[in-house]
Amino acid sequence: MGIGIDIGGTAIKGGIVDHLGVIQEERLVITQSQLGYDQVLNDLVLLIKELQQLSPKEATVGIGIPGILSADGATVVSCPNLNWQNRAVKQDLERALSLKVLLVNDATAACIAEAAFGSTRGRSSSVMLTLGTGVGGGVIINDRVISGAHGVASEVGHMIMEENFYDCNCGKNGCLETFASATALIRYCQKRIAEGVGTDLKANENFDARRIFEAAKAEDSLALAAVNRLARYLGWAIANISDLIDPEIFTIGGGLSSAGDFLLEKIKAETVSRLTYPAFAMPEIVLATFKNEAGMIGAANLGRFI
Repeated sequence: MGIGIDIGGTAIKGGIVDHLGVIQEERLVITQSQLGYDQVLNDLVLLIKELQQLSPKEATVGIGIPGILSADGATVVSCPNLNWQNRAVKQDLERALSLKVLLVNDATAACIAEAAFGSTRGRSSSVMLTLGTGVGGGVIINDRVISGAHGVASEVGHMIMEENFYDCNCGKNGCLETFASATALIRYCQKRIAEGVGTDLKANENFDARRIFEAAKAEDSLALAAVNRLARYLGWAIANISDLIDPEIFTIGGGLSSAGDFLLEKIKAETVSRLTYPAFAMPEIVLATFKNEAGMIGAANLGRFI
């Protein structure tokens, strides 16, 4: 039994997760980041205390953070959504709660949820790609999370692919997430529409990634080209990661994974075309099991993978 917390830019979700990965109790509070670090910390403390009253005394506490952690997992080095820079979150929470707290990147938490109870269960080495507004990632090798010497080992969204027509929010040009995220998909379609490419998508339509996938399935030429482009870069990225660390399996999560096999089969085809040893080192590529609850489930089970 564990307590898992998933901090988002809009809400902080907390759950009591049993040994089967089922959330037995769940609570939610609004993320008041505009009121500063101390307010969010206080809300976290109150939420955890409430969940503690409903759980066994020995329940561990894990927290998924939408940002970069120090290598020792104690300090939030950068978390733009909360305006946190170099905050000693672990120490501050443990002082307030008088118990041990574990921190993890939110995409890595989702990766742990899949490894413990979902699509990559039973595999000792796995990689997760979370496709949403950006691209997040988690890496597990020999049943242990890989965070690297400086805590940034799973920042797969910022692998440089090639030059792109706009810069990433990180300040670089060519990051994977500028090719293979919901944002990338929308911006590419908007650019091509502005250039006069024919499509059923309208320049003044407030379309989102779901609308683009619907149009692609209906064989709209621009939408299909945009989805194929996204799948191509994901396949390249998976092939690069495979050649480097050779994991058994990749799992695709995040909002774009709702496109299902339509996207998955395209990614697989692109991966095969770029792998150095496709005949005997082709990783399995699957869709993630968990959706919005992945962060809580993974955070609650962090202790098993560090």
